[in-house]
Amino acid sequence: MENIKERILKFLRLEGLISNLTSYVETRVALAKIEIRDEVAGILSRGLMIMLLILVGFLCMLFLSFAAAHFLNDLMMSEYAGYVIVALFFGLLLLLLLIFRKNFFRRVEKQFVEMIRQRHQ
Repeated sequence: MENIKERILKFLRLEGLISNLTSYVETRVALAKIEIRDEVAGILSRGLMIMLLILVGFLCMLFLSFAAAHFLNDLMMSEYAGYVIVALFFGLLLLLLLIFRKNFFRRVEKQFVEMIRQRHQ
């Protein structure tokens, strides 16, 4: 049965066509894997860089907050008033973020969608 099938394929010259088609599909799959791997590597590297920037920004903000609190303590001749003022400032900022969180998250989401669209064009 196999012998007949091979003879028919050779007679119709489909053997080479099937071989080429198989090679083409295998090549496309390999190319897709490489593209996916590159895309994931790019996403991970950007994510790592963003996390590093957030960490450095947080540390900068933390030390600037301590410096501002200490400065306000010296200015007000108090041991704790500067820390209270700085804490109230951040509490107010937190309250504003909680109040406007839906608008804030929508804007951030739109920015991400726009970045993805630009990336894939």
